[in-house]
Amino acid sequence: MTTQTSLASGLSGAIGCSFRSLQNQLVFVEFAGKVSALDLFPSAVVVSQGTTVLKGTFTFDLDNGVQGGVGPGFDIWWEQMTNVARQMVAQNNARIVNLGVGGFAGITANGLQALPYGTAPIPGNNDPSNKLVNGDVFAVLTNQGNFAKVAILNYGYDLTIQWVTYRLNPAYMVLGTGYGQPEDVKVGLDNLHAYVTERGGALLKIALSNANRAAATVVTTGMAAPQQLFLDEAHGAAYVVEYASPGHLWRVNLGTGARTAVSSNLENAVGVVLSADLQFAYVSEQTAGADKGRVSRIQISNGSTVKLTTGLVNPFHLTWSDASQTTLLVAERDPANRITSISVNGGASTVVVAGVPSRPSSVAMMSAGHMLVCGDQVIERVDFTLFQAAGPLLMGIGFIPFDKVLASGLATTDPGYFYPVTNVPFGGTLPLMVNFQRAANDGAAYYRVKIDGVLRNDSWSDYRWNGTQYVLQMVGPVNVGGSPNFYPVHSIAELFLWMNPSLGMLTDSNNLSNGMHVIVLEFSNATGVVIETSTPLSIMVNNQHCSAALAAPTIGGVGADNVCGLLHYGTKANPLPVTMAVSATHPANFATYSFSLIKGVNQVLSTGGAVPAPAAPVTATVATLLGTCAVAGFAEYLYVAATINNGWSRQSQYDASAAFAFVLAA
Repeated sequence: MTTQTSLASGLSGAIGCSFRSLQNQLVFVEFAGKVSALDLFPSAVVVSQGTTVLKGTFTFDLDNGVQGGVGPGFDIWWEQMTNVARQMVAQNNARIVNLGVGGFAGITANGLQALPYGTAPIPGNNDPSNKLVNGDVFAVLTNQGNFAKVAILNYGYDLTIQWVTYRLNPAYMVLGTGYGQPEDVKVGLDNLHAYVTERGGALLKIALSNANRAAATVVTTGMAAPQQLFLDEAHGAAYVVEYASPGHLWRVNLGTGARTAVSSNLENAVGVVLSADLQFAYVSEQTAGADKGRVSRIQISNGSTVKLTTGLVNPFHLTWSDASQTTLLVAERDPANRITSISVNGGASTVVVAGVPSRPSSVAMMSAGHMLVCGDQVIERVDFTLFQAAGPLLMGIGFIPFDKVLASGLATTDPGYFYPVTNVPFGGTLPLMVNFQRAANDGAAYYRVKIDGVLRNDSWSDYRWNGTQYVLQMVGPVNVGGSPNFYPVHSIAELFLWMNPSLGMLTDSNNLSNGMHVIVLEFSNATGVVIETSTPLSIMVNNQHCSAALAAPTIGGVGADNVCGLLHYGTKANPLPVTMAVSATHPANFATYSFSLIKGVNQVLSTGGAVPAPAAPVTATVATLLGTCAVAGFAEYLYVAATINNGWSRQSQYDASAAFAFVLAA
C-alpha cells in the first residue's frame, strides 16, 4: 500500500533531481530555466506560545492563542460529555496526535512535521483511561497549516496547558535562474556545488549558494540534447546520455571538459546510472519499433550492450532503489504516469506506484519506504506501508520494543514492564534486536543494517556455546557477491547457542548527528539478493553532555570565601537569606537534576526535577540552616542525570555534577 502526498505544485516542468540527505532537501531543475529546491523539513518561526487555563467546554485557537466558543479559527475543543467523559477534539479541519508524557522541550518544528496526524479525539476522561495526564504532550496541525505542541500542566475540568505554535517558512525556493531548458542536476560530494545539463548541449558546474546561470562554470558544450547525468567525482568524471538517434553515452572529464564516447548508437536516451563498481551503465531509451521503451546495460570498458527490458512507456530518468543495486526505478511518462522497478538480474519489471502526477521525470529515495517523485508541475512524496507476518524483523533496541518508540523518536514502555522508560532518546552503543527465526524461515541467509540509507559495518562480540562452554566470538561484516557489510543470519538450529539470541548489531550512535534517524534492515538470500526489509524505525538520537554548575553561596550579595569557604552571617536573626545559585542544563533538555544541601551528615534541604533548573536560586534563612549550631559546615551537591538510553541502560557517561562546601560562621 502507498500514501501519496503533494509537496509542491505549480512548478514549471520539474525534471531531474538530486536529494541532499544532510539538509533533507530535494534539489531539482525546472525546464523553464530554474534550479530550485524543496525543503522537506522547512525551518519555522514561532507565531504563538504561552501558558493558559483552557476552560471545560471551551475551544482554543493555537495560531493566535485565543480561547473561545464556536468559530472557524479554533483548532481544539476541550469537550465535556459528562462529569467523567471528556476528550480533546480537533476542530475545523485541524488534526491531532497524542505523543505521551514528557519531552515537550525537545520536540522541534522539524519533529512536528513528521507526525501522523489524524482526527481521532484524545481521551481525557476523569478516570484511569485518561491520556491527558499531567505532563502529557500532544501535537496539532492547525487549520491554518501551522504545527503546535501542547503540554498538559494541570489536569482537571479546566486544563492548564502550555503551547508553542510554529509557522513553516516556504519549502519551495528558486536557487538560480537563466538556464536554457535544464534537464538534470546532481549535487557534488562537497554538498555545496552541483552539475546541470542543458538541452542546448552544455554541462555546467554551479555553486548552490549562487546558482544563477550567469555564475555557472561551463564544463563542456556541444552535446546533442544531454539528459540525465551520473557523477563520479572521485575519478573526476560525469556520464551523460543524449536524446538523439544515434546518441552518445559520454564520459566527461570534469577538469578539462574532454569527452570520451562509451557508446555511440543510443536511440533517444534519457536516463543513466552506473553501478557502484563503475563497470556498467544502465540506460533508458525512448525507442521506437519492436523494443519500444528500452532499458539496457552497457559495459563501460568496451561499450557492449545487453537489453534488460522493453515495453516501458516513455521511460525517463533512472535511479537505484537502494544501495544493494539489485533494482532500478524508472519514471514512465504519460499516458502511464507511474514508477516501475526493474530487476538488474533478470529484467523483470513491476509497477511500484501508479497514478503519480502527470509527466513524471525522476525519482529520489529519501529512505527505505519513502520516495520523492518529480512530475511536470508537482513534486509528490510516496510512502510505502510494509506488511509483515510472524513478528517484526527489527524487534527493537535492547529491551525497548520497536512499537514503544513514539512518533517523536522517543521511547516509552508500558507500566509494569520490567524495563521502564518514559520519553527517552537513544544514545551510546545501540543493541539492535533481530527476529532471526522469522528471517531464517523467510529464506534469508544474510542481513545488512542501514541508518539513513547508509550501510553500517560495526563489529561486536558475543558468547556462543561450543558444547562444553561459552566461547567469546567476534561478529563482523563479510562480503557477499562482491558487496560488503553483510552479517550472517543465525539459523534456527543454532539460535539459542548464542548468549544473546536476538542481538543483531551493537552500533555506535556517536557517529550520528543529534536528531532523528531511520533504521532499516535488509535481508538477502545466499547470493546477496534482497528478499525483504524491516519496517523503518525512526529514533531520536542524542549524545550530548549535561552541564552542572554551582556558584559560591551568598548572603546579601557577599559570597563565601573560595579558599576557606567561610560565609559570614552576622547574627542568626539576619533576615537576608543564604542564596545558592544552581545551573543544571542539557542542550536538548534530556535530563533531570537533583540538588541537596548537607550539614554535617544530615540533609537539610533538597530539590530537583526536569532540566533546566529554575533561574531563581535555592534560598534558606540563616536560622533554618544553623538550627542549634553557631557554626556549621555545609556541602552543596548537584547531580544532572541524562535520560539518554541505549535500550539496556541509562547512559550515565553524559551526566554532570558539581559540589561546593562552605561554613556558616558569625
